[in-house]
Amino acid sequence: MAPYYMIKRLFLISMIFFTGCSILTPLQKSKFISISNLIETAKYSEAKDMIDDMTAGDESSKWPRTWYMKGHLCQTAYMDGAKKNDKRLQELYPDQLLLAFESYEKALALDERGRLERDVAPKFVILANEFQKIGESQFRAKKYADALRAFETSLKITKSPFLAIETDYNLVYNTALAAYENKTWSKAITYFEELHKANYSVNATHLLFEATLEKGDTLTAKAFLRDGIKRHNDNEDLVLLLTDLLYNTNDIEGAVSNLDKVIARNPNNYIFPYTKGLIYQKMGHYNEAIDAYSEALRLAPDELAIYVNIATSYYNTGVQIEESTMTLTNNRLVQEQKARSTAAFDSAIQWLDKIHGKPIEDQALAQRVYELYKSLRLSDKAKDIEGYLK
Repeated sequence: MAPYYMIKRLFLISMIFFTGCSILTPLQKSKFISISNLIETAKYSEAKDMIDDMTAGDESSKWPRTWYMKGHLCQTAYMDGAKKNDKRLQELYPDQLLLAFESYEKALALDERGRLERDVAPKFVILANEFQKIGESQFRAKKYADALRAFETSLKITKSPFLAIETDYNLVYNTALAAYENKTWSKAITYFEELHKANYSVNATHLLFEATLEKGDTLTAKAFLRDGIKRHNDNEDLVLLLTDLLYNTNDIEGAVSNLDKVIARNPNNYIFPYTKGLIYQKMGHYNEAIDAYSEALRLAPDELAIYVNIATSYYNTGVQIEESTMTLTNNRLVQEQKARSTAAFDSAIQWLDKIHGKPIEDQALAQRVYELYKSLRLSDKAKDIEGYLK
């Protein structure tokens, strides 16, 4: 066994050897000073030649500052080219700005003691801003894949631990939106879910739901909506999205039950009983639809669509009764049913007349009123509506 003093001496030699790797030798200093001077005097091609030699060298390619200088060259030349509108300076390398980021990352990975973090930090901030600008430009040009890459790079930079920057949720949203438009559903879901959990916006939750549906995961999409409804205080859009999803997946009971719970928490919002009325109307349950619409009308007496839907429900009730008489042979029963259908049609007219003469700005609604009057054989009143039809 080696004597203690020998072990200690070998340890010290070993320490000197390894720590010495992070200290620049005179030769290294000379090379980096030369490259720095070339960059500062905008002699980028000459600097590139020196950097390329060093990144290809067996020893120099292991030096953290070699890669830092490559990043510095790429970024400086790119920004100078943008300022001077000189594309050549931005094309010293393919994907020059991304290469700048990757070079800095490699420098940081080799710099085990973190000495370069202070130098890289301000350059990272500038890079992140530049990648955001590129992302916005590419998004406007509908180049969503390129926009996504730019936004993701900016986001990755801002999340560097040594920058200690708070999460920029606007940037996360832009990244998510680019992924959504590019139909990169997994990434869109990842970013929108981050926003959803941060209560960023109703729209973020909406798009999270849509992206999840696009992946065919209806169960998770439904769960996101339910959670979003809680997070955003029974937001109308989210409630209606969930109602529509439940209805379209044949969970009518679930759709109505969900609305009933929301109505109990929001007794003054007419849109929820109105939507409940629409569900019943689509199902052909016209009495229940009329009851729901009546509650909505109590809360919003100026909403013309409610009057039209009540009228439509009465009209459909009359048609339904008339159709049932087709199978009857008993004359008395036929007369009774006809009396009921006539009463339903009369009720439809009464409800339409409540808004007769009022301006109808909604073209689709005006068309429905026109068709109802025509179906009820009230041609004169139908003609009065023609002025609202374009």
